[in-house]
Amino acid sequence: MSHILHPYTEELDELQDYPPVTLDLIRFNPATGEDSSVQRYVIPYRRRLSIFTALREIYELQDPTIAFRNQQCGRGICGTCRVRVDLDRLNWINKSVKSCTIPIEPGDHLVVRPAYQKRVVRDIVVDF
Repeated sequence: MSHILHPYTEELDELQDYPPVTLDLIRFNPATGEDSSVQRYVIPYRRRLSIFTALREIYELQDPTIAFRNQQCGRGICGTCRVRVDLDRLNWINKSVKSCTIPIEPGDHLVVRPAYQKRVVRDIVVDF
């Protein structure tokens, strides 16, 4: 069962003291010609948080300059949210995943990179 289908109660989250999630985003802007860099974001954990919703939360609340495909089917079908991830909890290194289907747990540390070795448009957006 997808984590998206689990019941969500905001009241329960407010009563819990979850450790925050740390997400390192590999950023790259070919227009500037600079090498890629890593930018760290710390976001509060909440239930039903996926890699995609974490990126959306960073974009909406912390840094509107990040570039990612801000659309999703929410069911892991379309693949437009595909990224490569290092996730300590699962011992993943450079694993290609659909970000809308991967739940994040309290205290997780992730590194998020562009999905493919194709031309990077900006940050984690690649040219299909």
